[in-house]
Amino acid sequence: MDTDLYHDIYTSEIFDTSQCIWHENNTMNFFHSLLIKLGYEPVQDGHKTWRRGDRTVVLCLVDDYISTTYDYDTPVAYRFDRNTTVITDNYVTSPTLYKVFQLPSSFFGIYHYEPKLTNFNPTRRFNFSVNRIDSKRMLTMLEIALRCEKYPDAETLDFINFNCWSWEGDNSTAEGCNQNFRDAYEKLEPQYKAVYGDTFERIAQTMPFKNHDMSVEQAHLSAYVNMVIETYSSDSSIALSEKIFRALVTPAPWQVYAGRHAVAYLESLGFDTLKDIVNHSYDVMMENKTAAYGDKLVEYIFAGADTFTKLSAMDRTELRHRCLTASRQNQKVLKDMSARWPAEFAAWLPAVIDHIK
Repeated sequence: MDTDLYHDIYTSEIFDTSQCIWHENNTMNFFHSLLIKLGYEPVQDGHKTWRRGDRTVVLCLVDDYISTTYDYDTPVAYRFDRNTTVITDNYVTSPTLYKVFQLPSSFFGIYHYEPKLTNFNPTRRFNFSVNRIDSKRMLTMLEIALRCEKYPDAETLDFINFNCWSWEGDNSTAEGCNQNFRDAYEKLEPQYKAVYGDTFERIAQTMPFKNHDMSVEQAHLSAYVNMVIETYSSDSSIALSEKIFRALVTPAPWQVYAGRHAVAYLESLGFDTLKDIVNHSYDVMMENKTAAYGDKLVEYIFAGADTFTKLSAMDRTELRHRCLTASRQNQKVLKDMSARWPAEFAAWLPAVIDHIK
């Protein structure tokens, strides 16, 4: 088939209006050219790892730089040797044996845009919109479904769009996407299957699942809590993408599952995180391998339910005003970042060149 029925990843408003992918690719291409001129050669698909003799440069924007290696057993602090330099927009919270050059935070200005839709009119609890499936998104879907089982109106409790797109699977048919869902489940660790096995059997045949006909922007404005799941989460680094910035500029509440302290990091950059009305308790929790109460993912869902209870009891006019104030502040922060980026990048770059030349 010429078209993919179940995903349209780069055509939503944030991509069309901000042109963030174009800006990201141009920045990557600049570094590719620089590294080639300095005698480095790419040694990995995606041009993220470059070598010259015994020296290595890891170049990773938007994605988590830790994902460039499959050495998951070695602590992040020692993941690369002393001859490695990492260039990234990630915020690294761990000391490292290797040198990390973090791009100026004004890089996030590539996500600046003002959404056309601003009428926040929530009618359901969560909005959970996912294109690509992975273990974390799979577990979030299973946890939401598990917690919904006690509600008689579970099918109308949330707005769900779970597309099951996979890098490795068939994304062109409903049958292919359903198989992607089943394949992702098979990759889960045994302790998760013990908790979610019955829930998986109940919902597997419904995948890919969408219980509304809205765009992602409309869905964001139609639920009390937007469940943002960043691609990467870590205790030692924070990698952000268009997912959280779309939520930040939209006048609607949100919570984000990302690297530890991601919400605090966003607040430190000047963003309004709605912490006075949204329960972000999960933000301080470390990742772990359990699926019992206390797990970060479980806490994330419980925090969302707590936020829904609080927000649904608020005066609707007051709630809309609070969300609109936050979105305008966040749009301003991104606009200011966009304006600062050229000069800050130019001032930051010489030290990087001097280190890797």
